[in-house]
Amino acid sequence: MTSAVESAAPAGNLSAEASRALGAGLGDSPRLAALRQEAAELATRMAMPTRAERPWKYLDVERLDLGGYRPALGATAAEADLRARYALAAGTPLTLQHNGATIATEARADGVTVTDFASAGASQRALIDKHLAAAVPAGRSKFTAIHYAFLRGGILVDVPANVEAAGNVRIVRVLEDDKQVAAPHTLIVTGANSRVSVIEDYRSNDGDIVVLPVVEIVPGPGSEVRYTALHRWGSHTRVFAEQRTTTERDSAVISLALVTGGQVVKGHVESSLAGRGSSSELYGLFLGDGQQHIDFYTTQDHIGADTRSDLLFKSALKGESRAVYYGLTRVGLGAKNADANQENRNLLLSRQAKAESDPVLEILTNDVIRVSHGATAGPVDEEQLYYLQTRGIARPAAEALLVRAFLGQVLDRVPDEALRDELAAVLEARIEAAP
Repeated sequence: MTSAVESAAPAGNLSAEASRALGAGLGDSPRLAALRQEAAELATRMAMPTRAERPWKYLDVERLDLGGYRPALGATAAEADLRARYALAAGTPLTLQHNGATIATEARADGVTVTDFASAGASQRALIDKHLAAAVPAGRSKFTAIHYAFLRGGILVDVPANVEAAGNVRIVRVLEDDKQVAAPHTLIVTGANSRVSVIEDYRSNDGDIVVLPVVEIVPGPGSEVRYTALHRWGSHTRVFAEQRTTTERDSAVISLALVTGGQVVKGHVESSLAGRGSSSELYGLFLGDGQQHIDFYTTQDHIGADTRSDLLFKSALKGESRAVYYGLTRVGLGAKNADANQENRNLLLSRQAKAESDPVLEILTNDVIRVSHGATAGPVDEEQLYYLQTRGIARPAAEALLVRAFLGQVLDRVPDEALRDELAAVLEARIEAAP
């Protein structure tokens, strides 16, 4: 089991007093100030999740001690330095943050507003007040309570009705201060019949950092949201993330998580398909090495009629890395004509690598089109390796070729060619860097 270290309620640097001081310094709205206070009180009372809770079965966080950590303190680096350090092309439009502070914001001419919570105008602040913590409440876990108590660097993506965003909305969050707890929040709100693609690029150095991201997606009727999270964390970063979407009629969310770094990356991804005719596509690509622990829990909750969901998570694991997947597809009594698929596939590239997979179906009506699930874990096919070697390809190169093909099934589902190429380049760099 992966263990995470000692103890309980936030104190000292993560006290209720520190939470209030942070909110005052950021100029919280009355609604956010009240939420922050409620969360700080919850964080003091709530216990850490235990391995008795099914989503936490393979990760021990009961003794995680955050007493020596402090909230993100804000930017200590300039935009040009960060672009150079993390190979962010000069002039590329993006919203850039450092240690929870926004230091560059993309200017857009397509009607889409991307703004930090702290600098939001009146109309955007009203949206934040309305939707913040509605999808992921503060009381969901101790981690979410700490998140809202020390939320900093929240970003709102506001897409008006009937607007198709020009290009991707790109958010780059860089964390570099040792012994910090970062609590980034992304709120995506779209009007009816709109389209947007949001790429969230997470980076950190090799400091001891704990990150508690929350992503809330609120798609309007007939709208489509594509959300891509790139987890390119440093080797000592531990991440406990929440993402939830609640759909309206005929809306669609397509979400992809790519994990190539981090000591622990634990993600909970949920789609509540409430609106009739709405859909969810959840994809995951994980490349593990060393002693990495990559652990995702997903829920595809079919509530309304004529809803559709598809899920494909794939991992390729070297060293002593571990991938954990626990997924629930629930079809409620009112979810007539539901169409749901759930797949988890794992490639074990060493004898020490492990994959745990548990896809679950809960079906409360027999009036469905399809509800299916599947899971596999195993090594590279020796016959395929042998075939490639007989064609003059050395075994390491042959194995890398098969890994690319294995992961490529997920990439093939990305319709944006430029984004698909970018994701392939991230995977390629990781494959080439692995021993």
